[in-house]
This record gives sequence, structure tokens and C-alpha cells, in this order.
Amino acid sequence: MSGWWRSGLCQPDRVVHRSVSGDLESHRGNHTMRRAPVLVVGAAAAIGLALTISPAQAHGGHKPPPPPTPTTLAEGLLTPLSLAVGADGTSYVTQNFAGTLNRVPRRGGAPTELYASGGAEVGGVSVKGRTVYFAETGFTGDPATNGFTGIKSIDSRGKVRVLADTGKYEEKYNPNADVEYGARDISDECLAQVPTGPEFPPVKYTGDINPHPYATLPAAHGTVFVADAGANTIQRISARGKITTLALLPPIPATVTPEIAAQFGFPECVVGLTYWGDPVPTDLEWGPDGWIYVTLLPGGLEAPGSGAVYKVHPWTGKFKKVASGFTSSTNLAVDRKGNIYVSELFGGRIAVLKKGAKTPSTFVEALMPAAVELSPKGLYATTGALIGAPTGPEPPTDPPGGMVVKYPLPKWHGHHHR
Repeated sequence: MSGWWRSGLCQPDRVVHRSVSGDLESHRGNHTMRRAPVLVVGAAAAIGLALTISPAQAHGGHKPPPPPTPTTLAEGLLTPLSLAVGADGTSYVTQNFAGTLNRVPRRGGAPTELYASGGAEVGGVSVKGRTVYFAETGFTGDPATNGFTGIKSIDSRGKVRVLADTGKYEEKYNPNADVEYGARDISDECLAQVPTGPEFPPVKYTGDINPHPYATLPAAHGTVFVADAGANTIQRISARGKITTLALLPPIPATVTPEIAAQFGFPECVVGLTYWGDPVPTDLEWGPDGWIYVTLLPGGLEAPGSGAVYKVHPWTGKFKKVASGFTSSTNLAVDRKGNIYVSELFGGRIAVLKKGAKTPSTFVEALMPAAVELSPKGLYATTGALIGAPTGPEPPTDPPGGMVVKYPLPKWHGHHHR
């Protein structure tokens, strides 16, 4: 993927850009992470857009039902991009750019720091019993500065354990190395006319080495599943730390429009071609049918409504599309009835796909919702996730504005099943 889900940029010393559809890209010094998004604008402008556009505008002007009123549990968080809730109502939230894992009391209050990486991104939090799992991404693309990238756990006594080094696994195997992304059918003559350079997205490319574990999901017998947003894969980690690729997800097609071509000075011959974007998995949750449900968004050309939910069989790796029509789908929660809640980071809402529905609807309007989690007490979410995030080499002008909130559940909701 071309964005921050892929690049592992979530560190404050990197310059951040976003496409109008929600993709982010990083630059550190003279080194540029691959696959710059199309329609790139500054992150500050993108955040301003998210602050002003209403979800009704983003989703066809339909007026949503009266929204539930949230309870604020924590605030002042820097990029709270992942969230988990324990059986006792304690919530765990990562501040990805800050590289920390924090605990929030069930009644709310000041977060307690459980873990700090010292610089690398921390995200992908999940909890099972008294053990909290999380991902750490120190991959930079430069062997001289690469740090640990993989999965860790922390127990109730604060002991941290390394479960697997998924970065080394990606470097060794690179499961999507032979997958062709971009404009597959572009002619050599047309390709020769396409401008090149770090400021331009690649028009045609194959999967490179780019580990970015973005979500974790614990299972029975010490198994942990991982959504790697850089490798475009779902991985399975055994209790002994053995990593296998469970599923390599399919590329997501989009059509190159005249507007996109003009934005980057692409020649006219590119217009109308199908661009096969990276299939970027951003979260994992158990469904009531025993399958793993996955949010997916496209790297490269992310048009509004191009995000999707898939489900993956936990042992065979077989996958099926459940629904599409989501915008910047970064996280999900599934209840025992099969209702699916999805955070749309730049869509201005938490969407819900009700059991049996073919298209998502609005559960609640929210500013930059990054993560959602269900418990019998309500729907937990992080909002304002990029307020105060660095948008360039200069210090941010706004203080961190991320929050953990809790919404009451609707009457038709089925309680969380795990």
C-alpha cells in the first residue's frame, strides 16, 4: 500500500501526506517510501477537509437517524489508531506515532502507560484474558536504521514477551513478490511517457518488502493472527512463534480518471486503464460463524466507497467478500448476530452493516474514527485520531486531540460474542 498502513511511518520525525481519499505517505530525509498515493495533498489540508465535510455529504446526502451520545473515557491522545477492551471494561489504546501502549480505566480517566517502544510505531492492540497483544513496527526500508518489527505481548505483571519477528519473515519470504499491482495493461509506449521520481506514484510494480503488522487477533492455544498492512497478508503465529501466511488478499481495482491523470501530469494514454491497488488489511475480528472478518482498503487509488470487509477461514485461508462501499475502512467490530461496525477514518462516520444488508449505513457521525471495539457495555471507539498529528518536519500546531469514547448499543444489536 502507498500509505501509512503500509509504510510504517508512524513516527513524529517523518513528513506525512494524505490523498483526498484517506491514504498517507511518508518521507524521511531523501528516502521515500514506495507507492505514493494518487491525488496527494498535505495532511494538514486533509485534516481540515475532514473537519469540515459532513458524513451526509460524504455518503450521498442521506440524513442519518438520531445519533447515540458518546461518553468520553480518555482524551488528549496522539494518534490512537488501535483499541481493545477487556472483559472487565478496561480499554487498551495505542498512540501509534508516540510508540506507546496505554490502559484506560473502565470508568474513564487518565491513561496509564504500559509500554513504550522508544521510537518505533506501536499499534494493533488486542486482549485475551490477562494478556495484551500488540504490534511494533521499526521497519524503515533502510538496513542501517531498521528496528524490530513484529508481535509482542504484555502480561498483568508488566512482563513483555516477543512472540514473532514478522519483519524478518517478510524480508525472507515476501509472499506477494510475484503479484503485479498498478496499471497491469499499460503499453510500453505509454509507460515510457509516464513521469518518474519520488513525487510520483509507480504506475506498475510488484510486491516489495514492506512489513507493517497493523492488527492482532488472539485465538485458542496461544495462536495469534496478524493483519500485515505492508505485506498485504493475513499471518498466523503459533504458540511457538512459527509464522505462516494464512491468506494473500486480492488486489483492488480502480479506474484512472482524467482528474487523477491531470493531478500527476500523467499522459492521456493512462486514462481509462484499470489500476490494481494493494489490498491493505487493517483489522481482524472473530465473526459468529468462526471466520475471521477483515477490513480492507486499497493502496494507491482509493476512491470513496472502495473499502471492503472480507472474511477468512482461520485454518484453510479461504476468503470471501462480505460487503464493499466503505471509505477508508480502518477497523471493525462484529457482534454475535453478525452486525458489523466499521470505522471510516476519513469518511466521517462509524458505519454499520446490519446482518443481511448489502450496503453499509451510518451508525453514528464521528470525527476521524480510527478504531472500534464491542463489549456488553457498549461500542468503544477512538475519534479525532489525527488531531495534533505531525504533518511535516515542524512541530504540530495543535495539541493531541484523540479520544476514547463509548456509545450505547442500539436495541437491535447482538451482544459481543467473545
